[in-house]
Amino acid sequence: MPPASEHSEELDIEIGQAVAPALGEGLDPADDEGLGLVEFGRPAEQQRVFMAYACLKQMLAHTQRNLEEEIAGVLLGGVFHSSRGVVTVLAEALPAAWTESGRGHVTISHEAWADIYQYLESLAADAAIVGWYHTHPGFGVFFSGYDNFIQANFFSGPGQVGVVVDPVSQSILAFGCQDDQVRPLEGIWVTADAESYPAAQRLVGTLSYDNRGRARPGWLARWGRRLQEMLGTGQPAEEPPPDQKEA
Repeated sequence: MPPASEHSEELDIEIGQAVAPALGEGLDPADDEGLGLVEFGRPAEQQRVFMAYACLKQMLAHTQRNLEEEIAGVLLGGVFHSSRGVVTVLAEALPAAWTESGRGHVTISHEAWADIYQYLESLAADAAIVGWYHTHPGFGVFFSGYDNFIQANFFSGPGQVGVVVDPVSQSILAFGCQDDQVRPLEGIWVTADAESYPAAQRLVGTLSYDNRGRARPGWLARWGRRLQEMLGTGQPAEEPPPDQKEA
């Protein structure tokens, strides 16, 4: 994401509208006999996040469109109290059609936010923006300092989440705010009905829920070499220390 000083005013105007409404009551998906649950990572009880299989497919399809530059979107659904605590349901992934992006940043434009809110108004169902997602193509799933800034300032409400996807390594990691800190979640659940449950299991089996939360040193070394070539130095990049090399 770009430096906060460049786009903080725009984000304040646009993303500030995504504040979660007052939490109502609802049925915990774990108690819904019509749903099957697929563990992705190691979901914890303190932040119960459920992503619909259809939402996961939408998000993955969008993130595969560009393996060179970051892209982004929002996650629609609901947050409510259940018998087991606060629940986040991610029902739909909505791509941001208009973005300014590069290898290491993405900004959702005013035009994209206008389209997102227009779509929300057209929905008959009661849905809200409960999270956001963006990609780190080829360099791992972690939150940068600016990603933390966005989560802490615009998606810090109860149950709101941020998801980062590396479409190259097929890795995913979700984040939330706990004790006023942005932290990676240990895992989430993917929900599916009886018909689509086997397909959901297969899809989750092809993905990695990576909670290491840092850039991979191997990518950093490759990018350093590529940058030096672009600058015409011709000098090889230093190898990462042995304790930082990829396993």
